[in-house]
Amino acid sequence: MQPNNSSSSSDEIDLGRLLQLLRKILRKTFKGILRIFLFLKRNLIKLVALTVVGIGFGYLINMLVDDKLQTEVIVKPNFESKDYLYDVVEELGAKIIQKDTTFFQSIDVEMNKLGQFKIEIAPILDDKENEKSSDDIKYLEILQNYKDNDFVIDIVKSEILKKTGSTHRIVFTHTSPKEGEKYVNKILKYINSNPYFIELQQVSNQNATVRIEQNQGLIKQIDDLVLNFTSTLNNNQKTASQGMVLLEGESGLNVPSLLAFKNRLVKENEIKKIELIEQKLPISIVNLGKTHHVKKKLVYKNFVLIPLLLIGVFFLISFIAYLNRKSKEIQ
Repeated sequence: MQPNNSSSSSDEIDLGRLLQLLRKILRKTFKGILRIFLFLKRNLIKLVALTVVGIGFGYLINMLVDDKLQTEVIVKPNFESKDYLYDVVEELGAKIIQKDTTFFQSIDVEMNKLGQFKIEIAPILDDKENEKSSDDIKYLEILQNYKDNDFVIDIVKSEILKKTGSTHRIVFTHTSPKEGEKYVNKILKYINSNPYFIELQQVSNQNATVRIEQNQGLIKQIDDLVLNFTSTLNNNQKTASQGMVLLEGESGLNVPSLLAFKNRLVKENEIKKIELIEQKLPISIVNLGKTHHVKKKLVYKNFVLIPLLLIGVFFLISFIAYLNRKSKEIQ
C-alpha cells in the first residue's frame, strides 16, 4: 500500500507544478499584451502623426510624379515589311534614349517636349499562335546543338517570324496629351516614309487596278458569250420545232466552265479591291487608339507603404531604446 500512495502523491505534485507553470506562462503573456497596449496608448499621438505625415508624403510624391499616358496603335506590315517595322521601332527607341536632336528636328519633333517618351512593339497573337510560338521556341532550343551552322539557324528563325501574328501593337508612352498624340502621328508618318516600300506599294496598287480592269473586261466577254449562246440555242430550238435543218455553230461552248471561270475572276476582283484598301500604306494602321492614362500602381501604393515604413522605423527605434535601457540595468 505504501508504494501506491507514494506514486499517487508524486503524480499530484507533477500536476501541481504543471498548473503553476501554465499560470506563469499565462501571467507573462497577459503582462506582455498589457505592455504593448500601454506602449501604443502612450505613443498613440506619435503613431497618428506618423501616419498623417506618411500619407502627406505619398500625396506629395503623387503630385511630383508626372502622369504617364499611352497611345496604342495596331499596325499590319505589308510587302514582307515586318523586319523593317521592328528595326525602325528599335532605331527610334535608341534615338529617344540618345536624345538625337538632329534626327527629331528632321521629322518636326521638338526633343525638349518629348519628356518621358517611349516606344515599344509586340506581335498580337491568339491562343493558337501562342501555342505555335512556344513550340517554335522549344524547337530553337533543340537547334542549339547546331549553333555552329549559322545558315540553318537563320533559315529557321526567318520561318518562325513568318508564322507570327500578322498584326502588331506599337505602344507609345508619353506625358503630354496634345504633344504626345501629335508626335505619335509624325513618328508613324516617318515609319511609312521608306522609299523602297513606298515604291512597292505604288506598283502593287497599279497592278491590282490593272488586274481589276482586265478581269472586268473578261467578265463582260463571258457574259456576252453566254448571252449569245443562250439566244442562239433558243433560236435553234424554235427552228427545230418547225422542222428545219440545224447548224451547230456554238454547240461546243462549255458554259459551266465559263461560269466557273467568271466566278474566279469575280472573287479575284474582290480580293484585289480589299488589297487596295489594306495596302494604302507600307505599314497599314489598323487602329489608332485614343490616348489614355497609365495606372501608377507604385504611386498609389505609396499612400500605404510610406506610413507603414515610418511606423516601422518608429518601432525599431523604440525597440533599440528599450534594449539600451535593459543593458544599463544589467550593468
